[in-house]
Amino acid sequence: MMKNYETDETFLGRWIAGELSEEERITFEKTEAYKEFSIINKESQLLEGPDIDTETALKIVKERLNTKKPKVIKLWQSIAIASIIIISAGVFLNSSKTYTTEIGKTQTIILPDGSAVDLNANSSLSHKRFFWNNSREVSLNGEGYFTVTKGDDFKVNTSKGIVSVLGTRFNIKDRSIFNLKCYEGKVSFKSNDVTADDIILSKGMEISLTDIEVNKNTFIEENPNWKNGSSYFTGQPLRMVLEELMNYYPITFETSLINTDRLFTGSFIHTDLNTALKTTLVPMGITYKKDKTGKKIMLSK
Repeated sequence: MMKNYETDETFLGRWIAGELSEEERITFEKTEAYKEFSIINKESQLLEGPDIDTETALKIVKERLNTKKPKVIKLWQSIAIASIIIISAGVFLNSSKTYTTEIGKTQTIILPDGSAVDLNANSSLSHKRFFWNNSREVSLNGEGYFTVTKGDDFKVNTSKGIVSVLGTRFNIKDRSIFNLKCYEGKVSFKSNDVTADDIILSKGMEISLTDIEVNKNTFIEENPNWKNGSSYFTGQPLRMVLEELMNYYPITFETSLINTDRLFTGSFIHTDLNTALKTTLVPMGITYKKDKTGKKIMLSK
């Protein structure tokens, strides 16, 4: 009598994903083939492989098995199926989990070790689904406020470099400019520029990176301003202020008639677009007009 794993091309894929019915699982675990596949599946956790279409690959192997010869899995057939299990399991075990926030939305993420990340608007954070204790490592695009539990090194990959900590609170902003602020403990920043020295920050210290320089400074606030619903700027180009507005409101700007390199000092709130526009543009002597959709803002002197 043919077994399920011989007749159903989705069987092994569903077994790897833990999607077998209770009856299927119990029946399969009583077979000799289960022992072999189980060993191969465990060993595959140490391997990585390219993305493949597992269901299609299984179907091809099954078609080759569908002959009128005795119903015995030959060596080459076992190797073919084992290869599919190893590759698909490797891809699955090394897959990532990604969190994404929309414009104007934030999200709090609790990581497997209890560390927390408050993810700001229009940002994303990802980490491996498995083996977290072996490598506490995440990747950030946008802005996030981290509260890290003590333990082995915790690393944040950004477009400018790697931030490493042991247990602390810090905020990373990785947009047009890169900004790192340490609110508690210590953090280390290792730039992608291999010629640059590592930078150590303790509480109240911050760095900002541009394409040409690194600026070091100090601050006194206890939490990032964005967590309180506002954005603050001191001597920043207007273009950066406009970019920041677009992270919190679903709008775009027409800026061909103004100088966006002018420096701005001030703030805006994240909960009312009209108020935000007035507090940023009026002090700069800039007039603005919305189009019919209200999504595009035309700026002029």
